[in-house]
Amino acid sequence: MTRTPLTERLTGIIAPAVRTLGVELWGVELASAGSRMVVRIYIDAPQGEPGAPPQGGLTGEASGDDQAPGQTPGVTPGVTIDTCARVSRHLGTVLEAEDAVPGAYVLEVSSPGLERRFFAPEQLTAYLGRTVDVRLHQPQDGRRHLRGVLSEAGAEHLVVDEDGARLRVEWPQVKTAHLVHEFPGASA
Repeated sequence: MTRTPLTERLTGIIAPAVRTLGVELWGVELASAGSRMVVRIYIDAPQGEPGAPPQGGLTGEASGDDQAPGQTPGVTPGVTIDTCARVSRHLGTVLEAEDAVPGAYVLEVSSPGLERRFFAPEQLTAYLGRTVDVRLHQPQDGRRHLRGVLSEAGAEHLVVDEDGARLRVEWPQVKTAHLVHEFPGASA
């Protein structure tokens, strides 16, 4: 996965800033929207645990009357809309103070979602046995697109199992990789 110097700099600024609010930085993505840059920040529950509530009280286990509107009873969200709004306000101030982004930009803060994109190989280990979609920079074994079960993840590689055919991919060859959400009871 290619990381630019600006992405590296932003990661170094943003990671400690969001930790103070009880969440972890999942990834930073840069895009363009006309003449402006879009800075997308993905935040997650601490230690990258899917669905784990952040520490520091940003979210909590909801039950009965004290749950947020639209929240499923008894379900603890990892990152809420309120959390994203709080982080966005905080990061807006931090990024302006650091003069971290050249020119005009739009800041977007969200959770990684059900089909989370992976930004680093260490993020993969929690998702072993799950279906992933991987796009490569260059063809490997004549293919640029893989979709199968994540059967192995190491510090510099991943292995995708497509119906018994296992393909090992070195992390620098990965253009994008994301989780494929499969709804329980849905037939393929």
